[in-house]
Amino acid sequence: MKNTDFKTFLFKSAVMAMACDGDIAEEEINEIKNIVANEIYFMGYDFEEPLKSNIENIKVNGKNAINQYLQEIVTNDLNEHQEILLVEVLLRMIQADTKVEESELKFLQMAKSKLKTDEQTLIVKFPHQIDYLMDFNNYGQHEEFTNEISI
Repeated sequence: MKNTDFKTFLFKSAVMAMACDGDIAEEEINEIKNIVANEIYFMGYDFEEPLKSNIENIKVNGKNAINQYLQEIVTNDLNEHQEILLVEVLLRMIQADTKVEESELKFLQMAKSKLKTDEQTLIVKFPHQIDYLMDFNNYGQHEEFTNEISI
C-alpha cells in the first residue's frame, strides 16, 4: 500500500480502535494527537477532518463501520512493516485510557486475524502486550464484530 494511502488507513485504524468500546475517552483523543504529532509515519498529516469524518461514520453506522474497516484490512494488501505499525497503533489506542475493555480486545483480535504477519512475530515485537496479543477467546475466528456501538 502506498505511504499516503497507508497514513489515512492507519489513522482510520486508530479511530476505530478508539471507538470500538462505544466510548471515546479524553486520553484516547490525546493519544491520537500524540501519535500524529510524534511518529514519523504521520509526519505532515492533517488529522482534524479525518478524525471528524471517521467518528461521524461510526456514529451513523456503528458496528457496520467496524466490520467494513475489518474488510479493508484484507483488501489493502499491507506489507509486514505496515502490519506491524498497524498493530502498534491499535495497541497504543486500546491502552490509552488505562482500561482495556473486552470489546477492544475483540476488535484487536479480529483485526489481527486479517493480517499475514503471524502472532509469534507480533509477540516478539510487542512482548509487554502479550496478554492482549494472545487470542484466548478465539475472537479472531469471529466473522463479524457484533458489539453495539453508540458514541
